[in-house]
Amino acid sequence: MSALPVTIALKKIKCRIETDEVGSDEPYVLITAVDLTNPILPNAEVTLYGPWGGVDAGDTCTTHPLQPGLNPNDFPFFVWRRNAWGPSGSAKAIANPANAVILVSMMEHDDGKASAARELVKAAVVGALAASAGMTRAQRVSKLKTDINGALAIPTGAPNFDDRVGSTVEVALSANLLSVAAGPKTKTITIVGDGGKYDVTLVVTKG
Repeated sequence: MSALPVTIALKKIKCRIETDEVGSDEPYVLITAVDLTNPILPNAEVTLYGPWGGVDAGDTCTTHPLQPGLNPNDFPFFVWRRNAWGPSGSAKAIANPANAVILVSMMEHDDGKASAARELVKAAVVGALAASAGMTRAQRVSKLKTDINGALAIPTGAPNFDDRVGSTVEVALSANLLSVAAGPKTKTITIVGDGGKYDVTLVVTKG
């Protein structure tokens, strides 16, 4: 059976422990999706979710499912469940999970600009993929993580810079996770850093 087109998006985050920042957290999440089917010219995109405001320990923040006929850009005060895969924005089949790279980064928002952080990460991803052509998948993923983390250390506002929560994490895909003919499936990872701890849940849905 051929692989079904799927979407992969952020479903929710749960704050287990707040970061060391003063006051409530204001987290946002960046998901980097890379399609390595063509290793010479891979496709890549970075999707921003958030920031959410006033997040304390025990709080859960959920993205809003997209609605048919509704332009999410008309309602910027919601955090929408935008598709992070495929990199074109449309649902796309993943015939071989090894050809798909999903990386999750989390930031604590202060005086920086989340949209600027996304642009910095996108540039870093493009550069990392170009520089790692010919490397193994593991080497490419390692370079992507390193360069994304470096990009997120660049200030996007002052005086209080946004801080990275932990390090960029790869979400391992499997044939079972991508088998969604009977309904959506979720996968949760935990990100720890900057004194905080968050559970991050992604959802895989048939396109």
